[in-house]
Amino acid sequence: MPQRDEDRTPLRRRVLAALLTVGFGVLALRLWQLQILQGEYYEQLAQSNRLRLNRLPAPRGLILDRRGAVLVTNRPSFSVSVLSMALRDPPRTVRVLSQLLDLPEEEIWKKIRGAPPFELIRLQRDVGMGVVSAVEERRSDLRGVTIVAEPVRLYPDRTLMSHVLGYLGEISAEELSVLRPRGYRLGDLIGKAGLERSYDAALRGEDGEQVVEVDAAGRPLRVLRQQEGRPGNTLVLTIDRRLQEVAEQALGSQPGAVVALDPRTGEVLALASWPTYDPNRFAVGISAPAWVRLASDPRHPLLNRAVAAAYEPGSVYKIATSLVALEAGAASRHSAFFCPGQLSLGGRIFRDLRAHGHITFLDGVAQSCNVMFWQLGLRVGPDRISRMARMLGLGERTGIDLPGEAEGIVPSPTYKERTYKEPWYPGDTLNLAIGQGYALATPIQVARMVAAVANGGRVLRPYLVRAILDPEGHVLARFGPQVVRRLEIPQEAWATLREGLAAVVARGTGQAAAVPGLPVAGKTGSAETPRGRPHAWFAGYAPAPDPRIVVVVLIEHGGRGGLAAAPVARQVFEAWKRLYAPDQLAIAHP
Repeated sequence: MPQRDEDRTPLRRRVLAALLTVGFGVLALRLWQLQILQGEYYEQLAQSNRLRLNRLPAPRGLILDRRGAVLVTNRPSFSVSVLSMALRDPPRTVRVLSQLLDLPEEEIWKKIRGAPPFELIRLQRDVGMGVVSAVEERRSDLRGVTIVAEPVRLYPDRTLMSHVLGYLGEISAEELSVLRPRGYRLGDLIGKAGLERSYDAALRGEDGEQVVEVDAAGRPLRVLRQQEGRPGNTLVLTIDRRLQEVAEQALGSQPGAVVALDPRTGEVLALASWPTYDPNRFAVGISAPAWVRLASDPRHPLLNRAVAAAYEPGSVYKIATSLVALEAGAASRHSAFFCPGQLSLGGRIFRDLRAHGHITFLDGVAQSCNVMFWQLGLRVGPDRISRMARMLGLGERTGIDLPGEAEGIVPSPTYKERTYKEPWYPGDTLNLAIGQGYALATPIQVARMVAAVANGGRVLRPYLVRAILDPEGHVLARFGPQVVRRLEIPQEAWATLREGLAAVVARGTGQAAAVPGLPVAGKTGSAETPRGRPHAWFAGYAPAPDPRIVVVVLIEHGGRGGLAAAPVARQVFEAWKRLYAPDQLAIAHP
């Protein structure tokens, strides 16, 4: 029997009610999703059509020399940036930007896709006024693209002091994962080398922000709110720019390094390394081809040879051998030796450069007689020599405030057994006594060793920053001498060693370092190396009676230290005398 219409009505009402319930439930669920889960997103999306939040990059802090001369500053520039969520036609915009900026489309897409949609992404720094004008003229077609004024790092002296100052580079993904909580963002430039890296947190300022109302075409209408940023802090260095310039000019085009420091405090007065580079090339982000050329240069211009490279020390190591022999009583200023020009040991003949004949200890130091030092090495033994070298600061990082410092090597019987699984032979002791064999040292380590001799046994931490100032010039931090250890050695031993080092320059192998009117003491070195000609060293201080400056020079494969390194040191000593002599030499010559 057919069902009547009045019987179907309740069923239809129930179905309709169920459909309405489901429909309203879906609508409520969607509304909850839009308002609660994605509310912030759509609110920002709506606001982005009307408002722009512009980041106002803060300038990095200045870097000054010890007298206030500007070593690093900033200059104004313009960058092209995009807000990805505000792009009207992304494919077309990317094509236009690729032509304007001469960037591959793939590179632009990579930056856009890897960035948060609400974050302004920098595509290219330091663009010319032609690009700025082109973007402004096509603003209606380039919605989401904006020009941002920002400071760019400037190194006025170009290559001068580049290994000390360092350079900037774009933050990597790994670095960003660590530094994002501190306010770093994708595309930021951070210190990658030198003081720019060591003091990045101090030099980095606090960015400001600007809220701008824009029209439908993205043109700015008015600034609704602006919060100024805060520039980074200023570093005041221990380095004297004038002395640094002389050191670099004296080094010339010879691969090597020059270190000058104050033996009383550990302040670094000059630190030069050659070959060098221009950090301005990194200021806006170096191109990949340019980076490959620089990094693959066989001369290694990015290597800081004063701090990050360890070399065979050769005869400058004899300072440690002399001191331990004097401390142990194996030698004194009156000790006599005979040098026939060679020494026979274990069936082998070890040859000196020449036969020095009958000599005193002081003559042996002055003439750098290997035979005498071989005999001293056999008398005191390798363990004592190694211990003294380590006490003087070799074989360990100095703690200088630069990244990438090399550790060096102080060999010993234990070291050889652990590293090479071989026993220590008497010939190894002879090599150790004159700084050959397995020994390696950096110029900054040698400078610290010589400073300890000059100041009577205080091993200091070398440092480059005297003070950190806020943007208003107030002192936030001040740095001074830091004693790592003190060597308890009889004063007679120190006095004898210093007398021998003075004789090196007065009548020995280091006469090329002599400066009229300035008593200089030091030690030359010619370090044999399996990689070519010997490395040339000079390590000394002045004025000899009351030391105020230590100078260490290394010339890679320079041959004789007295011929290649000592003349470079002389120029640095002469410059110091010219710049500082009036008050300093009055102390040395009462």
